[in-house]
Amino acid sequence: MQVEFESHSHDAAAISGVGSSQQTWRTNLLLIVCGVLVGLPGVIPSLVLGFRWVALMIGIVYFSVLFQYAKRLLQKPDDVYAPAAGVIRFRLNPNYLEHEFQWNRGRTAWSHIQEIVIHDSFLHIHVDSAISFVIPRRAFGAVDDMREFAQTAQSYLAAARTASLPAIGLYDDDFFVAWTREAGLSVEYQTARSDWAYALEKGSSDPNWRSWISRVARNSFYLVLFVAMMFMAFNVQHIGFAAFSLVASAIFWYVGTISLLFLMREKRRERTVPDQWLAKQNLFISPAGVISMTSFAIYCSNWQYYESILHDTGFIYFVADGQVCVLAPKDSFPTYGQAQHFAQEAIVWHETALKPKQEEEPTDDSPLVDEENPYRSPKA
Repeated sequence: MQVEFESHSHDAAAISGVGSSQQTWRTNLLLIVCGVLVGLPGVIPSLVLGFRWVALMIGIVYFSVLFQYAKRLLQKPDDVYAPAAGVIRFRLNPNYLEHEFQWNRGRTAWSHIQEIVIHDSFLHIHVDSAISFVIPRRAFGAVDDMREFAQTAQSYLAAARTASLPAIGLYDDDFFVAWTREAGLSVEYQTARSDWAYALEKGSSDPNWRSWISRVARNSFYLVLFVAMMFMAFNVQHIGFAAFSLVASAIFWYVGTISLLFLMREKRRERTVPDQWLAKQNLFISPAGVISMTSFAIYCSNWQYYESILHDTGFIYFVADGQVCVLAPKDSFPTYGQAQHFAQEAIVWHETALKPKQEEEPTDDSPLVDEENPYRSPKA
């Protein structure tokens, strides 16, 4: 059973409405409340010592920044992810769900799909906490067709709960032939939950990756400096030096506390990382694109699907739709040099694919002109 439809911009509204917006709103509100509570210890010592102008200055700067941050958290995002333009296809197989988009296609075993929910205007296939497929109502001829499609998918899903994991072969047919006909590079790896939590929190913008404990120790040192500055502020007799100590103590307090709060949020995000992301994966790259394969899913993507390919000393990041979607640890390679070569080849192939194809230079098929006698026929 198969269904196909043209991607439309208003499909993004359905996709955004499926997520846990209520939970996100509560999390953002909790962050704002914590920000207000964190701001008080930076202001109260100045009021206790009678430096009201110092407390006013610290309060204005801190709560102005907090206000801008809160406004950004609470406002709805202007850019909502929408599927790529073009025809989207879904096909139901007793062993897997097959999906095809403009720049990628894949197969996912029913045993690793969480649920299938029918809504009024669309059908929601929930793979995990980060991946969802939405099929709009217009893709079907009638409501009964959508229900029949959903019931078939739900029957496959129920059967997969008790059956053993079926084999999903990369070379079973020609569905992935566009990616398998070219030679390339491959690596087998497995990521940790903490690695994904760090990538979701920081993205690929912070290349200086350190362990969570070492970052906690580094940011806790700011709190030690805060205590030292507070001791000096309460014991020094010089007004100017006391004011300086109060300002410095507030800065150390805010930097240390806010950094630790973000580290706590990163630790909390480990619980939201799907177990499927921790499975052993095979990553294959070639000039044709990227193949990411596990025992229960195969995803093939053209290089145009990715916004950027980045790497640092620890990981290789494949970024799409503003988020890291493939995270390959460099310690999975036999040597660090091979990891660097893998990353450089991925970057070159990605940049080559994004370059516009050069137009062929027009050939001059006009007859040659005799310089001695321009009026003579070329056939003469």
